[in-house]
Amino acid sequence: MRTENPYNTFDIPTQYQDFKRFKESTTNIRQQMEQMQNLEEYLEPWYNMSRENGSAYPSQGLLRTENDYLDYRLTPNGDAETVMLSKQEIIETLSTQLEFLSLFNHPYRIYHLLKKDKEEFCPPPELESDLFKVASSEYISLAIGDIAATVHWAPKERVSRSEREGQGPFIKLGRQARSLFIGSESPDTWSSSVAVAVMAASHCLAAIPRNGVLQDLERQAAFARDVFKWLDHYADLILTDRPDREIITQMWKNNVMGTLEASPDKALRRADLLMEAGVRSFRPYSPEPGMGPVTTTYELRKRYGNEIEIIAGQIVSVEQAQMVEQAGAEGIVVGIGGGGRCITGSRSGLPIDWPELVWNLRGKIGIPIIVQGGASDHIPETLLLGASGIGVSRIVAGGTIESPGGALFYVDSQGRKFKTYGGEASARNKRVEGKLKFGRLASFVEGETTKAFLNFIDGAVPTLTYNLDQLNENAILGLVFRSVESVEELHAINPSPLKRLTEQSDRQRRTH
Repeated sequence: MRTENPYNTFDIPTQYQDFKRFKESTTNIRQQMEQMQNLEEYLEPWYNMSRENGSAYPSQGLLRTENDYLDYRLTPNGDAETVMLSKQEIIETLSTQLEFLSLFNHPYRIYHLLKKDKEEFCPPPELESDLFKVASSEYISLAIGDIAATVHWAPKERVSRSEREGQGPFIKLGRQARSLFIGSESPDTWSSSVAVAVMAASHCLAAIPRNGVLQDLERQAAFARDVFKWLDHYADLILTDRPDREIITQMWKNNVMGTLEASPDKALRRADLLMEAGVRSFRPYSPEPGMGPVTTTYELRKRYGNEIEIIAGQIVSVEQAQMVEQAGAEGIVVGIGGGGRCITGSRSGLPIDWPELVWNLRGKIGIPIIVQGGASDHIPETLLLGASGIGVSRIVAGGTIESPGGALFYVDSQGRKFKTYGGEASARNKRVEGKLKFGRLASFVEGETTKAFLNFIDGAVPTLTYNLDQLNENAILGLVFRSVESVEELHAINPSPLKRLTEQSDRQRRTH
């Protein structure tokens, strides 16, 4: 239960100026952290999670398998060399993390989050556009990289970037208002309880994976409990003495989403344990087409009623989307392949053609669409298609202090610090899960394994909150250059400004 809204009397201009001052001024968070009398005690949980797999339970930890095939620098014993960030680097990273979390939870933003929370979801309307008509008539499958959007002018004052940042942008995504970005089910980025917690505290849906080390039901439930402990920890840090603390903390916890099999029997066993741990949002997940997401959604709703929220995926057709909505889903996820490490498309002969599906869903369903598979590289275009949320993996959490391994990194042959990043169906994750042929060969490998490098350069530190802020700026620019103030307005621009992108026009808009 949420407490009474403390924003009934709210000085909007004053709070907006305070938001701008906080964003534009130098904070003293780092200095306060360095001067903590109990600094070692404060850093202890980070050192506890900065370990190799097996020692970071229930999180994954830093994990190396014989199927990674990467150029690890080896110790004389043949082990992969690891290195810990220095104490000063950890302090700088964590202080930046707290700065962004404080910004994301500033009273001015929370005011607009709660305002959006009271609204009903507004489905993107059907619009006029020849883009997909022409593509369909010529049997062309358009990927998101084939699409761009023209500037859209409106006879009004320019849209303020700072105001859009102060107001989110938020959208009603499922049962409550949230940011546009969703932590995916990818285990090598999100099998860290603090990564899921920080994402949730940034007002984003955040999935607890069910693959990799978290295929174990008991470990996944223990992981969920650990996420909630981290959320209470962050509430103590940035919401102390705030009258809206209880409201905000509950919204954070509602963002924690348990990933389940798209098979009713398996999903219900997993959901029962996650429910005991406190999870109330669920994501039935299967990349293959079939009735699994529909029947699993139906059985979850039958067992738990309105006590839970359901975001179902992966949806591959208009008919399947309508069926899963009728079964009780409050949102759907689309997109198979097309991510940074996924090779499902190439192995199965699939085009990465989710843009056409998202467009065709306009006017056909009344629940939000979340897109995975390359959408995070094309945020304005994805939103203009009619998506309300965008799934993220390495682009947000890869190589950060929050991702599995914490402040502990591998070192490659060139001396670069990195963490291993394999697709959900990579050989490394198949091995972790024991999905092998003849006891030694990975089965149905649909993901590659690569490196997520440490990003510790001038102007950037390795916290997922920094990466998330960069993506949020992309979304804001998508609004600004279409003269709109919200995602709902962006969805409704008619005729659509979406165009097909040529090779030369794509080259022209990049640095060259």
